[in-house]
Amino acid sequence: MDLAHIFLSDPRGHMVKLEVNPDVENFRLYQGKRSKMVATDREVLLRQILDNHLEDFFLKEELEVEPPSGAFPMVGKVEDHLIGPPNHHSYAGRLEEIHRTYYAGMPFDRFKQRVETVRDEELIEKWKEEASRKTIYRLKEEPEGKEFTLVQAEAYVREHIADAEIEEVARAVLPSALARQIKDYNLIRMVREAWQQESRFPMSLSFALRAAFRHLHLHTFKAGKNMNFVTAVKPDPVAPEKTVENIRLVLEGLADHPGSTREQLLHGLRPGATEDSDEAREILNPIRWLVEKGHIIEFFNGTLSVPSHRKRRARR
Repeated sequence: MDLAHIFLSDPRGHMVKLEVNPDVENFRLYQGKRSKMVATDREVLLRQILDNHLEDFFLKEELEVEPPSGAFPMVGKVEDHLIGPPNHHSYAGRLEEIHRTYYAGMPFDRFKQRVETVRDEELIEKWKEEASRKTIYRLKEEPEGKEFTLVQAEAYVREHIADAEIEEVARAVLPSALARQIKDYNLIRMVREAWQQESRFPMSLSFALRAAFRHLHLHTFKAGKNMNFVTAVKPDPVAPEKTVENIRLVLEGLADHPGSTREQLLHGLRPGATEDSDEAREILNPIRWLVEKGHIIEFFNGTLSVPSHRKRRARR
């Protein structure tokens, strides 16, 4: 459990898995092939492609063009975003572009209600300056091909690219750091509840660790108050009476006093013996071999114990 908490505390130490319950109807889970992000609404992932990955498909170029000419008494704006004069041909496209870029989560009709039309010479000149810089997009596979506006590029992604980039899935596994960026409310709630439950008692992660340990040829066992430990040597209990005298003494001594250090074991079996004496070597020398064979467990703090003889119950 301690190890599980360590892995859980670091986003790099664990993954988040989402699975669709087959018994639930009218529930869909989508995943972006490029971003690996998930959502229950396909449009959420499409918006992410348009916001974050448009330049994966298009080359973006900034051009200097002639500023607009004509009489423009008024200019439309939404907060700090200039749309342009209502009598200019670019007005409708620019209005749609601002909505898609900055207010995609708001219904378009409600967005239009926020538009202001003002008489302001300074803002009109600012709009002319902005309009003299044109951004165009070209498909990467056709760098000299057709020019697209932002709206046209996004429409192309929707029609020709989105189906290959977004798939419906029954199971998705993503890094924890990415899971924390999920924008779908339903999934945010589910992930948060699972996270809180796992933080209190990381059962799922501890089971995953056990499987990983087995894969790495490591072994888990319980000791003390049912604490779990991991070892590279498989514990292999041996009957003391089947061993030679000095090993029998060591095994019986640790069985009676589990958690003893080498020094405590020596003093218990050979009181008064110094560590460089023949009596001490008779007791201490076999310990290393017994540890390597799994007949004795040596813990990280230098204490020793014999493996439990408890047998697992047979499964029916």
